[in-house]
Order: sequence, then structure tokens, then C-alpha cells
Amino acid sequence: MKITSPLTRVNLPAAKLFELASNCQNLARYMPEQVKDFSATEESCTFTIENIAKVTLKILEKIPFTYIRYTAENDRNIPLFLELKLNSVSENETDVEAEIDIDVPIFLKPMLQKPLKRFVEALSEKIKIDAEKNEL
Repeated sequence: MKITSPLTRVNLPAAKLFELASNCQNLARYMPEQVKDFSATEESCTFTIENIAKVTLKILEKIPFTYIRYTAENDRNIPLFLELKLNSVSENETDVEAEIDIDVPIFLKPMLQKPLKRFVEALSEKIKIDAEKNEL
């Protein structure tokens, strides 16, 4: 099951946004409210998504300024990937799209689809708000 956020335009160059998002320690600033107990190193982070699972994200792949793919280990042993896709629109604007690719049993899809959709939407929006607020 793939769940994708809407494209979110961020007033920040793709290179700067990539630099921030490819350091897991910075992801705490972008996590939605339902994320608790966040801890991180540069290459991985661990957190709990309230009422869903405890997750450890690790950077799996990076393509400078355009793409970051994280793999997730979780306490439910459900394969999960989080992707951030960055598309430079202009010198100081970047479109961001977050996508979760999760392999869940069919009976869990209805239960997980809505909270995961809220998660990716909130993640994209928080990236925009933080980047524009701090103008990093």
C-alpha cells in the first residue's frame, strides 16, 4: 500500500532542504504531533507513532537534492519505506512529496490507511513550516 502526501511547495532551495532532511537528527522538527519518544543519530532515528507502532528509520538511499529513502524497522515486523521526493521549482523553491510504502495484510489496511495518510500530510506541511519559519 502506497500513501502519498500532496505536493507541498517550500520556499527553500532543494540543496538546503536535502541537507536538512538527509540528517535524521533534523527529522524531529518535522514529525507530526502523534510522534512521541524521538531519538536520533545522523543516519537513523527511533520514535513511536501513537496507537500505530514503534519505528526505527534508517537512511537507505540518497540522490543529492532530489530523493531520500528511509527503511523502517518496527515492532510489528511490517515492511515499511518512507520516501521524500524533492523537486526544485526555482532557485529558492522546492516541491516536497512524502510517500509511505507499507506491506500490510489486507485486514490492517483500513485501520492504518487514515493515520498514515495524516502522517505523510503532516510531515510535508511541517517541513514547509519549519523551513520557511527558520529560513535555514
